[in-house]
Amino acid sequence: MTEWICIGCGARVDAKAPDKPRQPCPQCGSTARTARVATEASVIVNAYSKRHSKHRDGAKKVVREVIEGDDYHRKTGKWNIMRRIIDRTHDWYEEHFTDRKTGETLHQTGEPLSEHHNLKKTRA
Repeated sequence: MTEWICIGCGARVDAKAPDKPRQPCPQCGSTARTARVATEASVIVNAYSKRHSKHRDGAKKVVREVIEGDDYHRKTGKWNIMRRIIDRTHDWYEEHFTDRKTGETLHQTGEPLSEHHNLKKTRA
């Protein structure tokens, strides 16, 4: 949005086409103008966190993973909020997907890790 202001008195003035001669300000008679322009911008920040826990005895094997943050769904073209827990010690798999805009739960599952189908495919 652009608003034209008279430099002489600060009154708001109508700006006609730029190819026509500028008309004097009706209040002070000045033809000097300044433009007041408003712009708006928005920024979306995506965050993603992945944490691993290893067994206390110093073993290298990861026993628990927590993955959470923004997740892009290719089929819908939308960003969602995802939280996934893989707990090997307690044989547990859990994930929860929430629509970023509405807060609606899109998908939620919790099941024994040994029965989770996605991990079985990647292990073979």
